Amino acid sequence: MRKGFTLIELIVVIIVIGILATAAVPQYLKATEKARVAKAKSNLALIAHGEAMYYADNDTYIAGATSAAVVTALQNYVELGALNSDGDWSYAVTGGTTFTATATRAAGGSHAGQTITLNQAGTWGGSFVL
Repeated sequence: MRKGFTLIELIVVIIVIGILATAAVPQYLKATEKARVAKAKSNLALIAHGEAMYYADNDTYIAGATSAAVVTALQNYVELGALNSDGDWSYAVTGGTTFTATATRAAGGSHAGQTITLNQAGTWGGSFVL
């Protein structure tokens, strides 16, 4: 009586693992991208909250062309320190009598350059398609 596996059995197992991997990897990538989108939406909501508080004090909305400028302008209203270290998204705000906060997906990957926006009315928009 022989113990062990035949070459055919090993090949069948490798094929089954390959089939499972081809189904699992795209789902994993999609789930991680959804998590990145949720992070961006959460940060945009924080920016909008800060803008509302800033507007209550100053009767205008702030504008910031970079993540660092947004953090600096709103640091007295909300904690936005994570925006500067976010490697997945860059943030900007156009302000004045209205505002639009924009998260732009960083370079690399199939979603590079796509955006998510939120304005003072709470309307979401942008070009991001998952």
